[in-house]
Amino acid sequence: MSEDKIRKAKGFLFDFDGVLADTMQDNFLAWERAFRDFRAEIKKEDYFVLEGLKLIGIAKTLGRKYNVPEEYFMEIVKLKNKYYLENHCFSFYPKIKELIDFLKEKKKSLAIVSASPKERLEKTVSEDFLRKFDIVLSENDYEKGKPEPEPYLTAIKRLNLKPEECVVIENAPLGIESAKSAGAYCIALTTTLSREYLSKADVILNNHQELFHYIRHEFF
Repeated sequence: MSEDKIRKAKGFLFDFDGVLADTMQDNFLAWERAFRDFRAEIKKEDYFVLEGLKLIGIAKTLGRKYNVPEEYFMEIVKLKNKYYLENHCFSFYPKIKELIDFLKEKKKSLAIVSASPKERLEKTVSEDFLRKFDIVLSENDYEKGKPEPEPYLTAIKRLNLKPEECVVIENAPLGIESAKSAGAYCIALTTTLSREYLSKADVILNNHQELFHYIRHEFF
């Protein structure tokens, strides 16, 4: 994205887990417990690189790797959701609320583009925070999930913007691929994976302090 196009950015689209909220460890523990019910011991790195897939896609990928019969995949997804809601320590990353308020003050369009179930977002995130976003997409709002471009293209269309007017903030390779395939500028955060996994992003930042500084400096 050229400097001129950066200055014209109108929409900021955020992945949820690992970008807005520090939830990836709790998500992993829920997946780990669900798979353990079927005698499979998954590894954290196996899950983190799949973040962004629809839940059934994660269950299928991990299930096949660990030789879990396919007829149990839907049950694993249900158990994962149940275990997460029963045992999680939800928190936003530092500077996130400040960043969202800053973008709202600047009249920018905002979206959450997540593969999480809408039920989980509504039960764990305050209504006041969700209302700050013009669009909140969950796994049932699109057919083909990340890494396909559909999730971000759907959000961009609903915001009535063009891809080149949008900036996506991601933390995982599948989300980055989705954003870039949709034609958006992509900022990656090393919240859950190292830089080697995020190389397709336009820029890679270490934390949310850097993210806030970068957005304020480059887009305003």
